[in-house]
Amino acid sequence: MDEVEIGVRRYSAEVVAHRHAHHQLVLPLEGAIALSMDGRELMASGLSGALVPCDTRHAFAAPDRNRFLVIDVPPASAEALGAAPWFERIAGGSITLDAAAAHLVRTAADELDRGGSVALRRRWAGLLVLTLAERGARGALGPMRAPEKLRRALRFLEDHAHEPLTVADVAARAELSPGHLHHLFRTVLGTTVQERIADLRLARATDLLSRTELGIAEIAIRCGYADQSCLTRSLRRRRGVTPAALRRAVRAERRGEPRRGRA
Repeated sequence: MDEVEIGVRRYSAEVVAHRHAHHQLVLPLEGAIALSMDGRELMASGLSGALVPCDTRHAFAAPDRNRFLVIDVPPASAEALGAAPWFERIAGGSITLDAAAAHLVRTAADELDRGGSVALRRRWAGLLVLTLAERGARGALGPMRAPEKLRRALRFLEDHAHEPLTVADVAARAELSPGHLHHLFRTVLGTTVQERIADLRLARATDLLSRTELGIAEIAIRCGYADQSCLTRSLRRRRGVTPAALRRAVRAERRGEPRRGRA
């Protein structure tokens, strides 16, 4: 692929892992997708998108109804557009969209849903990449856009999501009222504190199931679940698979050929 490509995609709850030779911007329109790459766990939802760098093996799954605007950007195209420095800076990280950027993403998706020529689609792709890169270079987009106290709350959750936590616990650590913290999570991240905790716990459990031989019950406790049954219910509800089935699928994939397709 030599050109930037763009499209509206939907994903299944099945955990898929692969890599591709282009950068990929995953920009939410509806629902959420969990991604794992290089030991990092990301959730693209609401106003929080993600950048998957080229040649980076990653796993992903979207348990519920979802819709994303996805832009595939070959490294050469990123260079030609002058966006390579921004891609390098946020590689493997989140992209926090402000209201203007989110509006542009939705407008592009609506236009793509109506069809259009290949040339028009590529112009939309180039426009979006340039817009995101230039706004990111000015500090208007990216993970540092979130207020410091929200970033403090997110760092705390990254380290303590496996512990018993309440919204009040997280708010106190961020020096915010619970109501203000809830507002920030909704407006900046498009999610809630409890949903973020659930996402982090499930992402950690999925990672341990995929790369370790730990027992499922032990993984459940390590990730903050009361017992193995709670982990099983959560994984089945949100990913449509049991812990044992997920582990078998990962092992089968490692024995065979890599999964093919696009993230």
